Amino acid sequence: MPVSIGRMIFVDRPDARRVRGLHFFRALIPYVMGTRTGAAVWLSREVDVEPALAWLKERKDEDPSTEWSLFSLVLAAGVRTFALKPRLNDYVHRHAIYRRDRIVFSFIVKPNLSEASAETAAKVEFEPADDARSVARKVRDAVAAARAGKPGLAEPVMDVLHRVPGLKGLGIGVYRLLDALNLAPNELLRADPLQASAVFANLGSIGLDAPVHHLYEWGSASVFVSVGRIAPRWVPGPDGKPVRRRHLGLTVSVDERIADGIYFAHAAALFQRLLRKPELLERPPADDMAPEADEPA
Repeated sequence: MPVSIGRMIFVDRPDARRVRGLHFFRALIPYVMGTRTGAAVWLSREVDVEPALAWLKERKDEDPSTEWSLFSLVLAAGVRTFALKPRLNDYVHRHAIYRRDRIVFSFIVKPNLSEASAETAAKVEFEPADDARSVARKVRDAVAAARAGKPGLAEPVMDVLHRVPGLKGLGIGVYRLLDALNLAPNELLRADPLQASAVFANLGSIGLDAPVHHLYEWGSASVFVSVGRIAPRWVPGPDGKPVRRRHLGLTVSVDERIADGIYFAHAAALFQRLLRKPELLERPPADDMAPEADEPA
């Protein structure tokens, strides 16, 4: 057996490399908790987005062609958080921990908000140095392609499997086998929306709160982010008197096998800080973006 094939089957994958040198506790956890569902933990937060909405208004006035949105800003904060906290890009496969070699987010797009319109999955690859503007433009292009009816890489294949009786089970079985052996073609992994760093659900766009969402056993996404609606909240102002400020509801589901609680807490605090101070997303990633000790968690 050629060394390259043997290495793929037993060690690395087309989209990731096996993490080596783990502490024994981290290495054992995937054997103790064998499924992503069984290892899922959840965190819900309401983030003050008054500064973000003001920042977005300024950017829309300056550069309307970019099509700025709060959702694209949430994705930009996610890209920056993954860039500065790379263990979020880990996933468990065959009881081993792998680190993905790129930041990839998936989300659902509907051509219009009717029950009859079909959902389409958009999958976008980002660079660690992407700023808020580059993320917004990539999201704009992905949404435009989905709404124009441009099929994703996997959709023609899935349509054939769906139309031929018995072919769905055979096709899915072959794909699972290749994936288990680390031999699934990289093109198929790139086409699969659940082979991603994180999956986002923009439920606020249809007026819903952020639900607690499950993780998928299919694919490799270790993070699921539910983005809810914006709602006003009364909070203490600088002088102690209550003031009305808009907050965004967020619920994050994570596979706890990829990192410990302190790491997740620091990542969550960083993500929230980036939404509260979106000007940080106008410059390259830097360690000084971590929250200060007196900032709210």
